[in-house]
Amino acid sequence: MKKKTSLKLFVIVIAFCAMLFFTNSFGIVDIEKTAIITAIGLDKKEEEYEITVQVAVPQASTASQENNKAVISATGATASEAIHQIGDITGWYPNLGFCNLIILGESMFKENVTKALDYFSKTFKLQDSACLAGCEGNAKDLFATATPLDNISSFAVQKILLKNPGMTSDVATVDIKDFAVGYYSAAGSGYMPYIRSIEVAETQSSQKAGGGEDGAGKGNKVFDASYTLLFKNGVQAETLDDHETKTFNLLHEKVKQSTFIVDDVEINGAKENYLLNIVDNKYKVCLRFDGAQPVLVMNAKILARVDDRTSTSKEEGLQSPVYLPDEAARKAEEDFRMYVDSILQKCRNTQCDLFRLDDMLYRYHHKQYGAYSGKLYDMLKLELEVGFTGVK
Repeated sequence: MKKKTSLKLFVIVIAFCAMLFFTNSFGIVDIEKTAIITAIGLDKKEEEYEITVQVAVPQASTASQENNKAVISATGATASEAIHQIGDITGWYPNLGFCNLIILGESMFKENVTKALDYFSKTFKLQDSACLAGCEGNAKDLFATATPLDNISSFAVQKILLKNPGMTSDVATVDIKDFAVGYYSAAGSGYMPYIRSIEVAETQSSQKAGGGEDGAGKGNKVFDASYTLLFKNGVQAETLDDHETKTFNLLHEKVKQSTFIVDDVEINGAKENYLLNIVDNKYKVCLRFDGAQPVLVMNAKILARVDDRTSTSKEEGLQSPVYLPDEAARKAEEDFRMYVDSILQKCRNTQCDLFRLDDMLYRYHHKQYGAYSGKLYDMLKLELEVGFTGVK
């Protein structure tokens, strides 16, 4: 009798669990009631924040949708309030789970940008790997920009920030988590790529990308992110140009298939320009002390080949591109040192700890931390060893 009762109870429990299992939605998103946000733009409008989102709107047809129809803006005293306002005015639940890009307009740089970014760095609704970038002008205008590269402008921006492995590394990409870590560190420093719009000639395909034959596609633009913004305590303090950004990347990460421009290389009494292809790089950045003198040690070994040059000599034209003339290698090393000096000078002027030296001081020279924290760039002695070599 007990066995039959136990069996019935077991069957009832299994049936109840099955009912719960098959009536669950499994977290499936109802796309008819959800705004799938792919990118977020932040601008300052008087005393409020203006949030602009680019939404991927599912369509039943194969026709492309105009960019401006997928762009929605709202204002609020905080970024969170503006996001909720978007849900109120559209009737869609704003889903941030697919958002891979946050763009700050120039109006945000006049004050501490972390006031608005705090919500995105702490919320569980947004992934920590979302890229962070500043832009020329307003973020709202950038999202409304027609580009021949993609139907949705934010996707075109993401392509240059998140290039596939093996492609050029000319952008100092940073995500929302790393920027927040830098801001809340003792140095209070951070950086992000600076997106600029570049006008391109209009074509028939770009007209379609911009919105059809009615002229909405005019003024199509592509995007450049080779410049880098430096931040101190959340406020934009300085800008690295494209050469300085490439140099920073070569001392900061493994770089594949990048380029390095070397101008005015004097060979046999004539000056030539070289474009070097970076095949591989090895780098080391560390901090040591010679008594009371802090020393920044930088080692960079860069393997390169000649991609192009302005030479018209037939003899040099027959040479293999893997050959790197000594004159070009020495000039590249000289330019590299010049760019490093320029970067350090900008860090010194703004006290922006781009190379995270304060963290190195705390971890490896803790006894000197109290005396040197926040003063390293003013007292540093640089020991830079850089070598450009050709492919063997």
